[in-house]
Amino acid sequence: MRVVDLKELRQIQLEILDDIHRFCVSESIKYSLCFGTLLGAIRHKGYIPWDDDADIVIDYFDIPRFIEACQKDLSDEFVLEGYEINKKANVLVPTLKMRYKNSYLKEENWFWLPNRCGTGSGFFVDICAFMGVPEDKKEHKKLLRKGKAAVVPYCFLDALLRIHPYHLKKKLKDYERQIAEKYKDSPYVSQSVIIPWQELDDVHANSFKREVIYPFKEFDFAGHKLFSFNQPDVFASLRYGEKSLRIKKDGQWVDPYPKEKRFSKHLGAYSLNRSIK
Repeated sequence: MRVVDLKELRQIQLEILDDIHRFCVSESIKYSLCFGTLLGAIRHKGYIPWDDDADIVIDYFDIPRFIEACQKDLSDEFVLEGYEINKKANVLVPTLKMRYKNSYLKEENWFWLPNRCGTGSGFFVDICAFMGVPEDKKEHKKLLRKGKAAVVPYCFLDALLRIHPYHLKKKLKDYERQIAEKYKDSPYVSQSVIIPWQELDDVHANSFKREVIYPFKEFDFAGHKLFSFNQPDVFASLRYGEKSLRIKKDGQWVDPYPKEKRFSKHLGAYSLNRSIK
């Protein structure tokens, strides 16, 4: 297997992002860069130098239109994965993944969160869903706890016993829909409550006023015109802390992130021009 460098990986991710941008603009579907990808856009006008993935977000209620647009207009070299398309998809990872077919990528979490879709394991962009959540942080924590409670039985069935937990998946997706509908007019939004990797003690860093997130606006990312949150600096400060933003010291821009943490965190083996399931 030929191991590729991050430059090649990112080039594929940028091609995926460009295609998403193309049909989202054509179909008037709003999306934004998010999480570490958006932080990179703010600090570096592109990727964080050691980052190895790309994330975007769409509104929960735009998921059906996004899927429809992909099915109608997605480039042939890409494939979209998600529970709404294939019931074998894992619901504990970001809502959708768009993959580059002719490639292979083995994620660090491949054992506990295996890809069951049968569409290969190519380079991808994560597509997350944002939804309304309670303004009260204690109530938000309660909602997250229910999603977290499913992690152990889910992984036990899926990873250890290799049994597709269809009933549990449906239960989680039904729960997600109920919460999205209940809080659709809430002044606060966050990532879907069924994504279990959100820290309960830091729920304030996972919940944002709508005006921080919406409306999305055009932003430069690695020379590509994509979209960002309305107040990306505010989002980054709330999500990652004020020190996550670059600071100027003695006339020079300084990255305060500790050097010992500057490494790729998601990837195991990966290969270009080979599709290995």
